[in-house]
Amino acid sequence: MPSVEQKIEQHNITYNIVEGGVYISSNAFVSPQTVVPALLARLGGTNVEIGMVSVLTYVGLYIPQLFAARYVEALPWKKPWSISFGTAQRFVVLLMGLLVLIFGGSGSPWILAVFLSLFFMNSVIAGIATPGWFDMFAKLTSPKKRGRLVGIRNSLGGLGAFIGGFVLTWLLATFAFPVNYAVGFFIAFVLQISSIVIQGRLIEKDPSPVGEVRTLTSYLNEMPVLLRQNKQFTRFLIASAFLIIAMVPSGFFTVYVLRDFHADESVVGQYTLAMVAIQVVSAVAIGFITDRWGNKIALLVTSISMMLASSWALVAPSPGWFTLVYVFFGITLGAEMMVRFNMAIEYCPPQFRSMFIGLMNTMLAPFYLAGLAGGLLSDLVGYKGVFLFGIGASIIGIYILARYVADPRKAVA
Repeated sequence: MPSVEQKIEQHNITYNIVEGGVYISSNAFVSPQTVVPALLARLGGTNVEIGMVSVLTYVGLYIPQLFAARYVEALPWKKPWSISFGTAQRFVVLLMGLLVLIFGGSGSPWILAVFLSLFFMNSVIAGIATPGWFDMFAKLTSPKKRGRLVGIRNSLGGLGAFIGGFVLTWLLATFAFPVNYAVGFFIAFVLQISSIVIQGRLIEKDPSPVGEVRTLTSYLNEMPVLLRQNKQFTRFLIASAFLIIAMVPSGFFTVYVLRDFHADESVVGQYTLAMVAIQVVSAVAIGFITDRWGNKIALLVTSISMMLASSWALVAPSPGWFTLVYVFFGITLGAEMMVRFNMAIEYCPPQFRSMFIGLMNTMLAPFYLAGLAGGLLSDLVGYKGVFLFGIGASIIGIYILARYVADPRKAVA
């Protein structure tokens, strides 16, 4: 007979899987890897502006986390923080859709600036919400079940996004610009706000251990001490920095096909389908790998997949063959971030989870500025130069991770 605690944990696992599946499904309609670069190209964006997508996505998502974590770790209940900021983030998606619908066809250059500003705001609010959400996720799920939970969650989301990819392809082919992209944003909003409703069903039974909210100066002064005391975590951050730089080519895959192969926009839906379809299988597989062999092996798998994506982009002879790029990239996109989050929190005691997540993401955020370098590099030497740049960063990051970083379940700092 399961205990009350076991029933509550199973309840939370079920709702966490469903909530994640619904939220991840929305990515098919607002994907920063396929949809947003194609939309920016339609709005007249340059290579540098398109390269800013990954910068705005991840700098906005990660920079606020260390500062938000200072407050989250002092909260006994994490759920209200996650719900409040998560709801605000969803309404920014609605605003982006309205902007595209009403003004997207005007041809005015200010539309691009306003859209990028809203896009950045979306990432910032999501970044503020993340420490509370992830602390709650870790609190409600035992370590040996996190990998499978994330895998099933991402797989369900990948299945939903796969179906969404067909809808996206139909939207782009059936409706004229900007209605087609705007409707995609509206669908994403409905799915994301539904995920907040489901998230509200999670049961946070017990309060978390808390500390006082420290001054920002004293809080930041603790960071170097933490890094010196945990050398394995520091090495993990160094490897992660190169692996983040290795993802720079992802912002240019779609634009490369549209501009160099002169493909029509239907490929955006096709590539989104390929990218999310592989996640249905790969997310579960990587979740199993995480629980069976640890987060390090899982992170190596996702990192090698990113290297293969950039490598195939370099040699793919046609838009059809280029689909394989998104198969490899889908493996990375479907699991890399959550594997890295899981790995980070296993380096620390429970009361420091928010701090370690915030520290990791804030320290890694500047490396997403490499997306701007990718835009400049593409203007100088073309998109294939960007792909070569990504391959080089992948090789360095994989070597450091494999050679110098121990899995936290086995590490001795």
